[in-house]
Amino acid sequence: MTKLKTILVASDLSVNADSAIRRAALLAKQSGAKLELLHVLEDWPWEAPDSLQLPPEPLLRLLTDEAREMLQEQADRTAGDGLRLDLRVEAGRGFVGIIRRARKIGADLIVVGAHGRRSMRDLFLGTTAEKVARKGDRPVLVVKTPAETPYRRVLAPTDFSEASRRAFFTALDLAPDASFDLLHVYRLWGAGRLSLATIGDEGLQRYHRQLLEKAETQMKEYLHDVNLGTRRLKRHLRQGHPPSLIPAQAAELGVDLVAVGTEGLSGLPYLLLGSVAEHVMRHAECDVLAVKPSNFRFQLP
Repeated sequence: MTKLKTILVASDLSVNADSAIRRAALLAKQSGAKLELLHVLEDWPWEAPDSLQLPPEPLLRLLTDEAREMLQEQADRTAGDGLRLDLRVEAGRGFVGIIRRARKIGADLIVVGAHGRRSMRDLFLGTTAEKVARKGDRPVLVVKTPAETPYRRVLAPTDFSEASRRAFFTALDLAPDASFDLLHVYRLWGAGRLSLATIGDEGLQRYHRQLLEKAETQMKEYLHDVNLGTRRLKRHLRQGHPPSLIPAQAAELGVDLVAVGTEGLSGLPYLLLGSVAEHVMRHAECDVLAVKPSNFRFQLP
C-alpha cells in the first residue's frame, strides 16, 4: 500500500461538487496529501458578444478570473483549514482537461462529483465522471453522498483480476479504519442448456458445488499475501449477474464505498457501455472508486 501524495478534485462550481471537495479534503487531511482544486472552462465563447467588444483572449482572462473567484468561494465553504490547497482554472474540454492535469501533477487520485440528474445525452455519452474513469489512467473516486466522516465500510467486488486487486489495495489506502467486504460473483454458465441436456437437478447441484469450491479456492489464494492488520474483512460468494448484483449487495450491506476494477478477466477494453464497473458507477447509491489495471495503455484524448 502507498500513501496518497497528490489529490486532484474537479469542480464544475455546482452544489454537486461540494461533496466531492469535502471528501477530497477529508482524504487529504487523513493522508497529508496536497490537494488541487480544478475547474475547466468548457464551452466558453470563443468569440466575444458584440456588446462586449472584447477579443477572445481578454474575454478568456475575464472568465478565468470570475471562475477563480467562484472556485475560491467554494473552497472556503467546503475544504476547511489546514490543507495544502492549490486552485487552478483552465479552458478546454472538461474530461480531457481533468485527465491531462492529473497526469501533469502526478495525481494519485482524481475526485469528481456525480451528476444529480442524468440527461438523455449523459445516458448515451456518459457523464464527465464516467469519461474520466474510462479514458484516464488514474484512480477515480466518484462522490455521490455527503462527506461527513471517513469511510466506515467498503465493498470490494473481485473477479480475481489485477484490476480488481488494485482497486482493493487503493481502497485500503483511502479507508484505513474501515471494515471491508470482499465479494465475488460467479455465474452458472449454460445452466439452462445443461438442464435441457438431461443432466438433471443433481447434476446442476454438482456443477454449482464445483463452481463454488473453485471460487472459495480462488478467494483464499487472492488473500494469501494480503496484510490486513487489524482490519475486519468478510468474504462473500454470490451466484448471479455481477452488474446488477453488486449495487444491490452494496445497498444490502450498507457500505459507503464500492471499489471496483475497470477491466476484468475478459480483457475487453473499457468502452462506452457494457462494463461491470460502468454499471456500478451509474447504479450504486454510495461513492464508487474505479481503478485501472497497471498495464492499461493510456491514449491522450
